[in-house]
Amino acid sequence: MKPLNVGFIGTGWVAEVHAKSLAKIPGVTIAALCNHHIDKARAFNAKHADGKAECFDDWAKMLNTVKLDAVYVGLPPGAHVGQTELAAERGINLMLEKPIALTLDRATSIYNAVKKAGVVCEIGHHMRHSLPVRKLKQMVDDGSAGKPLLMQGRFFCNGMFPAWWRNPQMGGGQLVEQAIHVYDLARHFFGEPETVSAFADNRLHQRFADYRVDDVSASVIRFKNGAIASLCASNCADPKGPGTPISVQFENVLVDFNGSDKATFVHTGGKIADEINRGEGTYVREELASTQNAYDELSADFIGAIRHGTPTRSTIEDGLESLRLVLAADKSAKAGGAAQLL
Repeated sequence: MKPLNVGFIGTGWVAEVHAKSLAKIPGVTIAALCNHHIDKARAFNAKHADGKAECFDDWAKMLNTVKLDAVYVGLPPGAHVGQTELAAERGINLMLEKPIALTLDRATSIYNAVKKAGVVCEIGHHMRHSLPVRKLKQMVDDGSAGKPLLMQGRFFCNGMFPAWWRNPQMGGGQLVEQAIHVYDLARHFFGEPETVSAFADNRLHQRFADYRVDDVSASVIRFKNGAIASLCASNCADPKGPGTPISVQFENVLVDFNGSDKATFVHTGGKIADEINRGEGTYVREELASTQNAYDELSADFIGAIRHGTPTRSTIEDGLESLRLVLAADKSAKAGGAAQLL
């Protein structure tokens, strides 16, 4: 098993989550850390790297001086100014948090650098890695799910979040920065979108001067294969609520997710209720839950791709195309719901 040296650009909350996952994988060493507040990098070092990592406040210096096999880039989407391109140029494999940028120009630069370098790249769409999501995706890929029909998805929460998140120039808003998780799942299950129409507003947080992003949004998406998705986000929801309930309907199976880690699969074989009640079809309910958290699965997938050459579940193409979708939804919302072609 090849030992791997891993670095982090950004040492905030999500970096801590990834560091805990990496600690469960043999042969992985956190060797370098970068935060423009170097004291935060040093605190992260003491907590997650036994004080053995080199700490930097300059990402270029870190990438140019430390021999790294991989780097986790966990920056606000508006803070990407060439970190990923330089890492790719140095031949360093990449785990990029979503969204990978705030503009398609910036995201395309990242995409081109990754493709040119040929490095492994995983995007932090962690919900793709849960057991129920993987099962449904397998059914989609092997055809047993049948014709795609409808997805209803929510990203509901309630919090102020960091200052950068409330700044549209750094975070892009809830629709772009958070709800991308459910938009990405819609792409994961239904393929590429054709058109999107959306509305968004700041309804509850207007009294906070620095809260300048949407706190409610709703989109309707038509996919090229005819499927439809209705996706909503709210930062005004029950603080202790379910967060991301999602329902996905295919011809042969209906799946209700409680978050992404637990789901009920209802296998109908494509029969409607009347046919099933007449005994012309079967009706099977299956409860499925992940035994390992999705972030652990994400890092296992990324490290496995580096060591064994296996494909990642969320590619640089997914990083670019899921961003394209949420930016189109955001553009529609800013245009009063005018449909956007993709």
